[in-house]
Amino acid sequence: MEVSHRHLIAVLLLCSFATGCGLNSSILQKGGNGRKGVLLNYSCGAHPCDAIDPSKPTIVITHGWNPLPNKIHTTFGSSGARAIQRRCGDRYNLLSWDWNAVRVSPFKHAPITIGRSQGRMLATALRARGVSPQNTHMIAHSMGTIAIAQAAVCMSDLGAMAQLTLLDPPTKFHEEIFCKLGATRHALVVENYWAPGISGLGRHVNYRGVHNYRVQGKHPVRGCVDLSLSNHVNTMLWYYGTMKCSSIPNGFQNSVLLGHCEQY
Repeated sequence: MEVSHRHLIAVLLLCSFATGCGLNSSILQKGGNGRKGVLLNYSCGAHPCDAIDPSKPTIVITHGWNPLPNKIHTTFGSSGARAIQRRCGDRYNLLSWDWNAVRVSPFKHAPITIGRSQGRMLATALRARGVSPQNTHMIAHSMGTIAIAQAAVCMSDLGAMAQLTLLDPPTKFHEEIFCKLGATRHALVVENYWAPGISGLGRHVNYRGVHNYRVQGKHPVRGCVDLSLSNHVNTMLWYYGTMKCSSIPNGFQNSVLLGHCEQY
């Protein structure tokens, strides 16, 4: 396919995202927010820049690439934190890495380069807050999975992360995440939730130590036209649902830190 044709397809897909039926939901909202990599504290009673409580375990949530940073933003981090608060009370440090305004070219190596850069920034921010990897569960969607895998590498001198949860990491990133960054070498538990069908971007992986879970979307074909309803985005929405509701199997129910919630 010629480069001009690839750019045309990319533009059409971005337009479909901007007008999608899945916008103004729990995880996607219209309007940009200007954030290019900031760690926000959504713990009970905390202000966004407050320090963590070192006596509590930490959950870090981040989103993936935002193709239209001036038009939309992902609210997975803040919404997920609120869902966990309502369900578990003040049991966790709840942090969100927000990089909605970062512009990413989908071509060549730009996604991996920027994903790694965001991961290094995230690790620096986590160190500054005094986060302990051994007591931390990081959750990310799409390109954000590169960021948390990189962050785990950068913080490995402090110990392995308790858990990395990867939500539909695109297949083209698997070698980077599982081989070059060695996700299973830097986290005690690694999960791969993947979306099947033509509007999903991930797949089952065969790397040792990775727990695979298939997440079926509701609009597999329509999601090709309206990316906000794609199986890929639905994986993030589904996981948010598991944060809210304990009756949905897997997802947040598989967190190694869940025991702290059950004490609530």
